[in-house]
Amino acid sequence: MKIASLVSGTVALFGCALSLNAGAHALWLESGTPASKLYFGEYAENLRETSPGRLDSIVEPDATIIDQAGTAKAISPSRESTHFSLPAGATVLIQARRQPIRAPQGDTPTPVQRRFLYARLGEGGSLPLDIKGNGNTLRLTFMGEPVPKAEIVVIAPSGWEKHLRTDEKGETSFSPPEPGLYVIEAKHELNKPGEFEGKAYAVESHKVTLSLYK
Repeated sequence: MKIASLVSGTVALFGCALSLNAGAHALWLESGTPASKLYFGEYAENLRETSPGRLDSIVEPDATIIDQAGTAKAISPSRESTHFSLPAGATVLIQARRQPIRAPQGDTPTPVQRRFLYARLGEGGSLPLDIKGNGNTLRLTFMGEPVPKAEIVVIAPSGWEKHLRTDEKGETSFSPPEPGLYVIEAKHELNKPGEFEGKAYAVESHKVTLSLYK
């Protein structure tokens, strides 16, 4: 993976133990005319899953389009061969809340998870786990409350990554150095056991991306 040598000393001290692992799959949005596109894959690796294939693992994502006047409209994105297509808007918000329970993978046992995937393009509205950019400041919230000491990973158009950590206000600073689309990822996990579609889980895993153009 193409990792830039831009990680601060503080983040480097934590290493992999607290890493978000931006290489894991995520949803992200790309603006376009007349439609926006929702992708699933790894932006840093230029990997976009297809249908038939792993794109089909995204179950009925919900979309909210907010226009310049602040009017919100709920729609159902249309599944294409390489992405979901949806109308363009000043803000586009995505929630994939119906993902199947994720069983432990690999040789190291991990708690059974229920995944919630979100994606944002634009500044309006809100998501359960949300990243918003205000000038050179990024702010991470969960259910409207700041998430302190959390990792945020910025993925640049060229594929390099920068790992940041939020302060007590859930904020961190970042200034895009080059033109193009930046995909900014964050993850928040809760030890909150429950049951979904007849299967028990131990952890809620929430992951969000903000698509930010310079």
